[in-house]
Amino acid sequence: MDTARVAAAADARRAGGAADTRQADDDDDLTPGARLLLDRYLSLCLAGPYVTFAQLGQSLDGFIATRTGDADYVTGEEDRDHLHRLRALADAVVVGAGTAVSDNPRLTVRTCSGANPVRVVIDPRGRVPRDCHLFMDGSAPTLWVVGPDREDGQGAPGRVGDGVEVLTLPDREAFAPRALVRTLAARGLGRVLVEGGGVTVSRFLHERALHRLYVTVAPVLLGDGVPGIRFDGPDVMRDALRPPVRRSHVGEDTLFELDLRGAAFAEEDEGTL
Repeated sequence: MDTARVAAAADARRAGGAADTRQADDDDDLTPGARLLLDRYLSLCLAGPYVTFAQLGQSLDGFIATRTGDADYVTGEEDRDHLHRLRALADAVVVGAGTAVSDNPRLTVRTCSGANPVRVVIDPRGRVPRDCHLFMDGSAPTLWVVGPDREDGQGAPGRVGDGVEVLTLPDREAFAPRALVRTLAARGLGRVLVEGGGVTVSRFLHERALHRLYVTVAPVLLGDGVPGIRFDGPDVMRDALRPPVRRSHVGEDTLFELDLRGAAFAEEDEGTL
């Protein structure tokens, strides 16, 4: 079963209620692998049209890349499949400028079936080069979100490549995670995957702009490197975030799925943030 079929099963359950749910559960052609995918992704499919979720793959000691920035690959092939399935379940996939520069990613769906999400590059200072894959390959619609002034002193960039739209936000407040989510939702992009890097995911987490967080931990020790989740934490352990969590094996790695919709996170604007 691929991600598209998981989404179709979710649509059937929403439309048909309990009877269809029982029928789907009793489907004789569901292999153990298909049932695993349903268990892992059905709740995300059913999360509705407005959900913001993030993903990181890291070492056992909390790094997403070596000190030189090499991240190929911290986690295994199964986790890369997982990431592509998350992309297929999103309307938009978001990365910060640092990730766009260091990794030169494509952010497309390649290891499973499903449509490519809109690629969103958060780049207040306009420092991502125009010849990166996101702006040149034409694989998916791309939104380059910039500030009014580039770090080289020039104004906001004009036309880039085919399928690339430049969105200029007016000020720093407009780049706040919850404001960005609302901006994307207004464009019909309500299901948002925040893919990286660690700084961007940490900002969305710390500012309570995530409903769900996936962290895959590989059994490898780097010692130092590019950190994953980092934010100003509490003074005492009892104030630490302890959201509900599901654990599963992804090859040799361990996947943690954190549900961030509880009391620890703001309830205002629930659903759309």
